[in-house]
Amino acid sequence: MYGNTRLPGIATSEVYREKGSLWRGYPEATWFKIVSVAGTTSTKLSRGTILKEDISTGYYSPISTSDIISTASDLPGTRLVIVADDTAVTGSTETEGEGQDAVTTQKTSAVLVGIQGQVDKAQLLIGETAFTELTDEQQVKLNTQLEAWGFILINVFQGE
Repeated sequence: MYGNTRLPGIATSEVYREKGSLWRGYPEATWFKIVSVAGTTSTKLSRGTILKEDISTGYYSPISTSDIISTASDLPGTRLVIVADDTAVTGSTETEGEGQDAVTTQKTSAVLVGIQGQVDKAQLLIGETAFTELTDEQQVKLNTQLEAWGFILINVFQGE
């Protein structure tokens, strides 16, 4: 019996990070994969940007505040991932030919994203909006939605 203050295999400490780190916890607790990101023009994606999956195409794009769930019955919502790459850009479209002969093709980009793990919530971005700039209600609902997809949002204090 471990009592009320100690659990087997669980170690707790203050939450500190190295300067600039988005991900927390043990390396094996964070899962990554490479996804295809679509767009109309090639635009830089900041590390920490939350992306959603378009289930019909399999491509990902940045979420907006309208993608945050409104009720618990909307869970888990569309698949969410978090950009883990400092060099990420969206894809673009390319048009060849003119007039009726014009053919538009979608050029996607490959982006490294986290699909599960502990994340510094102060570094998350919803489009151009920081997580901390959302209303309290939006923060609670987005936190719940991200937890449904395997993310744990934590407050991180800078260590020296």
